[in-house]
Amino acid sequence: MSKFLRLCVLLIILVPVTALAMVEPDTKKEYPDEMTLGSGDGAYTLVATGVGLREKTFLKVDVYVIASYVSSDAQLGENKARDLMDLNANKQIIMDLTRSFSAEKLKKALTEIIDKNFEDQSAFADDLATLVGYFTEEAREGDHLVFDYNVDTGLTTSLNGEVKGTIQNFELVRALWSVWFGDSCADKGVRKNLLKNIG
Repeated sequence: MSKFLRLCVLLIILVPVTALAMVEPDTKKEYPDEMTLGSGDGAYTLVATGVGLREKTFLKVDVYVIASYVSSDAQLGENKARDLMDLNANKQIIMDLTRSFSAEKLKKALTEIIDKNFEDQSAFADDLATLVGYFTEEAREGDHLVFDYNVDTGLTTSLNGEVKGTIQNFELVRALWSVWFGDSCADKGVRKNLLKNIG
């Protein structure tokens, strides 16, 4: 086989692989465009809504890369951020930390934004305390944090592959998603990037 034909065959093989990757442009961190979770009759597909990079301070210090997923059959209206936050459907947030910081800073980063979005937290206050209570150790560069909401089982939080706990309270899910999709979100640029894959 000629070098030209071998190159063509290689390109044909590689194209489907690269087409299935969602890449954060600054860090080059890759995430799948979609994923299938569960098994058998309980299997379901999540599709990526987008990926973003959270930066802090005027020095643009990278804090984490974040990817958002939602059920493949989800229907979102004109206000996609609000609809994604309010949607009671399978969805997931993945965070890959790019720097280390204290557990207290992580808790504060979550609760301060939730405080801005929810004046009345009576529907999820206890569960929010449980959620932030999962984080007892310093957050380290390279940590892989997943918030996975399944309508049947609730919100499961995993850190580096270890399940920290599951909470069955959709109001807590709404509050948590407001950190990135609420009117008072952590970063409007990140929110915009997390919605780029939604038509």
